[in-house]
This record gives sequence, C-alpha cells and structure tokens, in this order.
Amino acid sequence: MIFDKKSRKEAIGYIDSLFAQDKRVTIVITKEQRTLDQNRLYWLWLTCIAQSTGNNKDSLHEYFVWKYIQPEFQQVFEKLIYKRLSTTSLDTKQFTEYLNKIQVFANTELAIELPNPEDKKFEEFKDYYEKYL
Repeated sequence: MIFDKKSRKEAIGYIDSLFAQDKRVTIVITKEQRTLDQNRLYWLWLTCIAQSTGNNKDSLHEYFVWKYIQPEFQQVFEKLIYKRLSTTSLDTKQFTEYLNKIQVFANTELAIELPNPEDKKFEEFKDYYEKYL
C-alpha cells in the first residue's frame, strides 16, 4: 500500500493491524525521488543559463549543488570528512525547493527568466533549448 503524509494515522493503523495477525511482517519504507520531469526541467534551465552566461552545464550543475545543497560531514577516525550530496538523493519536495532557488538566482543575479512548465512561455522556451540538451 502507498500512504502519504496526510494518511499517516491510517498507515499506522494498517501496520498495527498487520502485527495483530501475529505473523511475520516485512515493511519497506521509501521516499519519492525527484521525478524525471523535474530532472528534465533542471537540465533545460541549465542549458539556458549556460548559453546565456558562457558557462558549461556540468560546471553550473556543480556550482548549484555546492551553493544550495548542504553537504554531510562524517566522522571517520579522527577526521571530519565532507560528503557532497547529489541531486539524485533529493525527494520531489526537496528538488522543487532546489529548482526554486535556482530560478530566483537566475532571475535576480543574472536577469534570466526561467519559466515553469505551467507558464505560457514554457513551450516556446522548451522547443528552443531542447535541441541543445
């Protein structure tokens, strides 16, 4: 079964009912990863920014990950090691927040408007930049 945050109590009740049957139960919990549509939008936006600024898309990707995704630090022996997180580790909500930060940055710092898929200009934008992906 699939439950979301809104049905938390229902999920707990369902799990309790499984354990009440006095049988062995295996429960797998997963979080929803970023979607393919989110990832396509991201790389379309990076393509636009790259063409507008002369930067490389992969370099822009590394820059935005560095700027907006908090790294993890892990203690190994006596050393604190830095672990850069990947955009693939973000769930849909986290990736939406990441995209929003890039959109604001592009607009305020670079004067580049990055449309969302529901915007009127998006299809024209997509048609233009998709050929450069």
